[in-house]
Amino acid sequence: MSEDPNRSRLVLRGVDAVLACVKHHPRALREVTMTRRGEEALSAHAESLRALGIPLRTVHDSEMSKIAEGPCDDVCAVTFRPEPGLARVGDFTEWRDGHETVVIADGLERPSDLAALARSMSAFGLRRLLLSSGSERLAHDADAWAMAEGALEEVIIMRAAALGGLLGLVQDRCCVVALSPTEGRKIDLAVPVRVPGRHVALLVSGGELNPDLRSKVAHCFRFPGHPDRRRLSLAEAFPVVAAWATASPAPRKDGFLARKRARHRKDKESNPGL
Repeated sequence: MSEDPNRSRLVLRGVDAVLACVKHHPRALREVTMTRRGEEALSAHAESLRALGIPLRTVHDSEMSKIAEGPCDDVCAVTFRPEPGLARVGDFTEWRDGHETVVIADGLERPSDLAALARSMSAFGLRRLLLSSGSERLAHDADAWAMAEGALEEVIIMRAAALGGLLGLVQDRCCVVALSPTEGRKIDLAVPVRVPGRHVALLVSGGELNPDLRSKVAHCFRFPGHPDRRRLSLAEAFPVVAAWATASPAPRKDGFLARKRARHRKDKESNPGL
């Protein structure tokens, strides 16, 4: 695999990541390399990949780590990822109308944190991930894609050049719920936040909550756990939080007032003398 200065060039490592790309974005693949072990895992897809003109080659186990640019013993693939799109104010209106919970990541520094977010989002049906300008570089990190085990293929990544300003413009349609390892009130896992007419955005940070974002936050909760004991890391806490955020059913489309009018009509029909 030749070196390429394009920062969108990405080497997927591991059979889970490669199979997820085959499933969701097969045309993004440029080249697939595998060991004998990986050849068996990809055997069902080999013909369709060759039909797309994607070169497949088998190498010895000792060569794979060098080709994959990191630890790998089965399959790796070169792909070119598009740059994450810039989030607009209008996007928040669409997400609200679609009842989509948005995850906003700020200040992430470790690929493992992004991978943990993606795995939890995929498990609980969350698709929209918005990265702040300090976190978007991880969208091109091969380690994050390998540790996500294919989950990043299912997540739609966008970026915000000025997150504070963007959240200030969408406060009327978006309720921002921040998660902090040290500050905020204790999270009640039995009662997820719901705000009529607005959708929820989960703001998670790789460290302390950014002071510039505090005024944009409607609710701030501490990560689950005992405050006097070892704190959970973001990778440990977010699966719990994702389950909490998706615990209650989606809002009904007919709305409270429509249901109330329907009950009144039913009462009148059952009591004609009224």
